[in-house]
Amino acid sequence: MLEENRDGNPNGLEEEKLDYNPPATQEEEKLEFLKREEIRTMQKDIARLREIEAQKERERVAVIKTEEKIKIPTAPSPEKPKEEIPKVEKIPLDTLIPKPPRKRPSPLTKFLVRGLIVIFCFLFVGFFYWFLEIRKPTKEGAPPPTEEEVSLPFEEIEEKPEIIVPPALIQVEETKISEISKIEEIPEIFNQLMKEELAEGSLTRVAIKNLAENRLASLEDLSLAFEIEIPEEIFSKLDPDFTFLIFNQKQGKRVALIGKVKEKEGLSELLKNWETKIRNEGFSFSGKKIPTLASYFRTAFYQGIGFRYLTISKIDFGICYAWTPDDYFIVTTSFESLQRVIDEIKPAEEVKSEESRKIGQLFIIGFEEKTLTPELEETFKKYRPGGVLLLSENIESAEQLKSLIQDLQNLSLKETGLPLFIAVDQEGGLISRIDFLSEKTSQSEIKDLERAYQVGLNRGQELKELGINLNLAPVLDITEEGDFLFSRTFQKSAGETGELAKALILGQKKAGILTAIKHFPGYGGITFQPEDTLATLDQIPEISQFEKAMEANPEFIMTANAIYKTISPSLPFTFSPAAIQFLKSNTSPEVLLVSDDLAQDSLLNRFSLEEIVTKPIEAGVDVLIFSGWDIKVSQGLDAFSKAFQDGKVSKEKIEKAISRITKLKENLLKPR
Repeated sequence: MLEENRDGNPNGLEEEKLDYNPPATQEEEKLEFLKREEIRTMQKDIARLREIEAQKERERVAVIKTEEKIKIPTAPSPEKPKEEIPKVEKIPLDTLIPKPPRKRPSPLTKFLVRGLIVIFCFLFVGFFYWFLEIRKPTKEGAPPPTEEEVSLPFEEIEEKPEIIVPPALIQVEETKISEISKIEEIPEIFNQLMKEELAEGSLTRVAIKNLAENRLASLEDLSLAFEIEIPEEIFSKLDPDFTFLIFNQKQGKRVALIGKVKEKEGLSELLKNWETKIRNEGFSFSGKKIPTLASYFRTAFYQGIGFRYLTISKIDFGICYAWTPDDYFIVTTSFESLQRVIDEIKPAEEVKSEESRKIGQLFIIGFEEKTLTPELEETFKKYRPGGVLLLSENIESAEQLKSLIQDLQNLSLKETGLPLFIAVDQEGGLISRIDFLSEKTSQSEIKDLERAYQVGLNRGQELKELGINLNLAPVLDITEEGDFLFSRTFQKSAGETGELAKALILGQKKAGILTAIKHFPGYGGITFQPEDTLATLDQIPEISQFEKAMEANPEFIMTANAIYKTISPSLPFTFSPAAIQFLKSNTSPEVLLVSDDLAQDSLLNRFSLEEIVTKPIEAGVDVLIFSGWDIKVSQGLDAFSKAFQDGKVSKEKIEKAISRITKLKENLLKPR
């Protein structure tokens, strides 16, 4: 019904036909308004009329909807007579109320508005991201994030790890850290540090940071920067952590470098080859050849540690390097700086026990192996002997013997810092321990001095080639046919024996071999084997041949294990202080004395093991040979060590003997 009574209206208002007549009072009022012309303008009159009609319509529609919901029947409204309402001509509202003109925004305004919207969106998203991030749970035990951690940088920056300078390997007075961007800057940095004022005797550590590569300068960097020709293989044997030092001594500033050996195999050979290269080509520094006072390296010792040195200047300037028993590798440019570094490296407890660690130097020992077995290596590490005696059971071939000797020498240098005496009885004839050598002329076949010298030279060269450095020959005993030693002697008079021995010794010395003449004062007149039964002689044999041979300056004299009643009625010559004094008075007080083998039944049957190993030292003998033939070497060394700890052997005499041994060993590796 509502739809049928509505017609369209352009202003959204509808004129409707009502089934009921409005109250007369309203119509009258409407007419009255028109008649009285109380409305000032037509616009206001029409608006008011339409508002009244709209209100009535709304009220009517509300009534209808309420009735439909509650479904209450209503009585039809009584029909009322229709009254004619004067028709009023409709006037469109849009003609009565003019619309304001629409103003289009400018392009600039549009751009600014859109920009503000975009910025607002970014800020809105950023706020929520920040809000969510700071509320993330932290790991258990981790501290709450700081403001710097919460704030998000616009651009992530990769941070390089900090360059850590490790602790110095020794105690230093000061550490100076310099920074470079390329290796070529190292010499300039170094020169600046060398000009700084440093306290005399001070050790200043220098650490150089390579900022471009974010690391410390390496050994290779230093070598390249200063143009020092050192094989790279040497660097590969050392630990990358090292300590670089400046030492200020009286003669000026010197440098030192300390590292740890991480790979021992082959290092000795590399160092030897490096020395050879310097000897042949000279030493270069910063691209220039440096003149040296000597063309080759020499050996010296400090605190029991052997080191090699090349002298550049007499004001304590050169190249010194050492490989310590604790696997420290040291390179310095002076003796004094090397000594200072060694003093700093050696632990206090090692210094205190140095004497007990050195007593092995008093012994030349025998062993059974042909190679350096783990058992033999353990023996050397425990007792640290001063030398070895090669017997037939140790010798198989030239290559085998070379390898054995080299291994033993490397082990000795590592454990003691000192080389070994590698001793052998290469007399010629029957007693030629190394039977594959070509020079095996027996002493009895040598008729003249020239032949004696040539035998000594050829024999010495062959021994040197194998790595042997001490020959326990020639034999100077004056014997007669029937004596147990007759076939091993010159079988000449004392005068001729002395001359031939002197020539032979000079030949061996020329070849670089040490000599031990034997057996003072002599086993002449003994027909049985004195190793089994202790021999006793009423008179002292002829000794003038020894006096003559001493003109060639042999390094050792071997003493005889026999009793000579006119000197000592009960003690073997080797055990008797009076006998040793007799020897020195008739030869030289400087020559080293070495005993004949002490591991013999002839001595074990008469003396305790402690007496056998201690009495010779007390008498003045420097080196004891203990072959282990009749009793184990370990037993003899243990007996001596215990006697030393118990104070049963003179500390002063031990120190004197070791000092004499060490002094001689300094010459072992010198080129000849």
